[in-house]
Amino acid sequence: MLLPHYIHSSWKPFLTEEIVDELKQIEAQIGDNYNPVDRDKVLRFLETDLSRVKVIWLGQDVYPAKGVATGRAFEVGNMESWFQPFRQVSLKNIIRLLHKDQQNIEEYKEIKSFQQIKEEMLEGRFTISEPHQWFDCLEKQGVLFLNTSYTCEIGKPNSHRAIWETFSQQVMSYISAFNPKIVWFLWGREAQSNKAFIKEGIFYESRHPMMCSAKYEDDFLKFSGFKETANKINWLC
Repeated sequence: MLLPHYIHSSWKPFLTEEIVDELKQIEAQIGDNYNPVDRDKVLRFLETDLSRVKVIWLGQDVYPAKGVATGRAFEVGNMESWFQPFRQVSLKNIIRLLHKDQQNIEEYKEIKSFQQIKEEMLEGRFTISEPHQWFDCLEKQGVLFLNTSYTCEIGKPNSHRAIWETFSQQVMSYISAFNPKIVWFLWGREAQSNKAFIKEGIFYESRHPMMCSAKYEDDFLKFSGFKETANKINWLC
């Protein structure tokens, strides 16, 4: 069964007999060749105390490369250091935006590249925990890294999107009803399209962090959500 070994009590009303049956049908459809390879991580969000969630990053599909998906949106598996090569541009741009906010950079052309930020890390001019510890720290503060498609066939992005669609909508609806004070970060049109299923919440929106350009009015590197939630979350822990 896809359910994790531990499920927080805040999710018990959600896991009705109908939902459990739905998960059984989903499990039969996705087969065995999927990410995350650790079955216990597929629905890891069920371990979260929803009453403590302050901010949700709403991701899309899990990473398709084998061993990279962790069950947390935007986290890159097996990544021990920011200096380790990785291909996921979205995560690099998230760090660029956090650096921009921390340095109070106002001009788009002054925003540093990820390579320049790594040089500042080496020199001690920009400090942030190593990747896995950073995700852990944010999660402990009340950040939920939630995808809308919880598995994909290895090497085939978005291959399970249709399979998870209805279940994912039910998850978002339940979360927003349980805790209507949550701040939702909706990056990209796909994430924003899910507002119809989020009954209540506070929304910050932008283009997806995968592709950034000064020409976009709603470009991710112009996103204000991190700054405006700094009173809730220490983003550079």
